[in-house]
Amino acid sequence: MKFDAALSESLQDQVNREVYTRPEVYRWYQHEHLLPPEIGCLLKYQPLIAGRDVLDIGVGAGRTTRYLAPVAHRYEAVDYSPVMVEYFRSAFPENSVNQADFRSLDLFADQSFDFVFAPDNVIDALSHDDRMRALGEAHRVLRVGGVLAFSCHNVRYEKAYEGPTLEWCRNPITLAHRVMTLLTMIKNHRRVGPLRKTTDEYALLNDVGQNFACLHYYASRETVQAQLERSGMRLLDVFDAEGSILPEGREATSSPSLLYVAERVAER
Repeated sequence: MKFDAALSESLQDQVNREVYTRPEVYRWYQHEHLLPPEIGCLLKYQPLIAGRDVLDIGVGAGRTTRYLAPVAHRYEAVDYSPVMVEYFRSAFPENSVNQADFRSLDLFADQSFDFVFAPDNVIDALSHDDRMRALGEAHRVLRVGGVLAFSCHNVRYEKAYEGPTLEWCRNPITLAHRVMTLLTMIKNHRRVGPLRKTTDEYALLNDVGQNFACLHYYASRETVQAQLERSGMRLLDVFDAEGSILPEGREATSSPSLLYVAERVAER
């Protein structure tokens, strides 16, 4: 498939959806552990989770379910991939899951949740306009004082614009596997790379996630904060890749993504 770079945003959803609806896609997400920024966030905002109403967006294979569902009063999970939803239902039959899109959470009423969680950079699969729709939906389903926690690719990451590279090792079997993976990365990069786009506000980049087959949204802290404010939310914290709270004004060039926590402050 060949792409016109001028149509990168309109094609972004098509490119990413092709990846996330592959029959084997759930295998990429069969991890069980939280990442350091997720641990830091969930510990700090535990009072808005324990005994409260929680929405888990982009639940995938259920990595976060085992931590959120047991403590929440009500736990709802959604994913836009039918493959992910089918796998989740078989792995977690006791938990509620629906096929739903971050851009349209119509199955949930206004002010239904105290905590909305969207890890794994799920919002970055969306175009710029659709991203703002997703933030608007998060605002709508949150109660006043409720919190949205989500991760986003960091445009100031030192390796954000890099292409496929080979990580050398002495083990011949491991090295052979990495060479095969590199060939897949190069093939994907040649196909999707022409869609890369950089603006003053954000960048669309394919990256090592899914072997350069997806086109993801990259933004700075300042951009994300401005988007949240336009959506009726106030930025509370930013966690870097090590799980530390990132002070305002400090760069995080070693963090591929950042985890943002924002509060719904008022009706719009």
